[in-house]
Amino acid sequence: TLGRPSPLAMSSAMDAAATALEGGAARVDLLVRRADLPRVNKGKGAGSPGMSQGFWALPDEWKWRFRHYLNVQQVPPPHGSTLRVSRHANAHFHLGAAALGAVMRADGVLRVDTAKGPLAADFLIFCTGFRTDWSKRPEFAVIAQHARLWRHRFVPPDGLHDDELDEAPDLGPLFEFQPRTPGACPGLERVHCFNYAAALTHGAGAGDIPQISDGGQRLARGIAAQLLAEDVAVHFAAMERYAEPELEGDEWTPAAFPAYDGDPA
Repeated sequence: TLGRPSPLAMSSAMDAAATALEGGAARVDLLVRRADLPRVNKGKGAGSPGMSQGFWALPDEWKWRFRHYLNVQQVPPPHGSTLRVSRHANAHFHLGAAALGAVMRADGVLRVDTAKGPLAADFLIFCTGFRTDWSKRPEFAVIAQHARLWRHRFVPPDGLHDDELDEAPDLGPLFEFQPRTPGACPGLERVHCFNYAAALTHGAGAGDIPQISDGGQRLARGIAAQLLAEDVAVHFAAMERYAEPELEGDEWTPAAFPAYDGDPA
């Protein structure tokens, strides 16, 4: 057998659990932090063309309200993905059973401590989502201290505080990072953040399947326009040098102009 993975119940967890079950796992225990799974994907209710094309231009207050509401409501795993797991008799959903820790026993079996008690497992799969944390990405160390975040420029209304949104980067029109202090990090604006971290500034266009094509096209067209503007003199000079003839001069024969017989009386 493949053992007993214990993922959490979001879409990636369902995919991991289903793959293990279909691969021959003897038993799969899904440890779900929530007491229940959300039923409605509110993100689908914000999937109009207007949201796709215009979210980035909304006032800050509306951007925050949309994204905070989605964070509070949370997203259920897809219907089909959930059925892909639950159709197996050896799949077990444990709600309100957050994983609290794990240790290796003397016999090589994992003891997973959960909110409902200990669980023995051969394998443990973590599908716990993600968080914006610059300190955990050393490759971003040079720009982390210079990139402006939403908490540097926006104070949410009472009752709508959101730690995740506070740490979201405050991006420009083309998903580019913006400096906290102008000129402090030359070239920062050439780094484009095209992923989920852009959701507060740009909506789902950089990190969600239904809208990512729209976001990608806007990013590509915008960068192409910037490159043209930066090299406009080069392009003009290339146009001046262009000398490939479209016509050779022998494509037509000049005609005799017809005589005019005067205006009628």
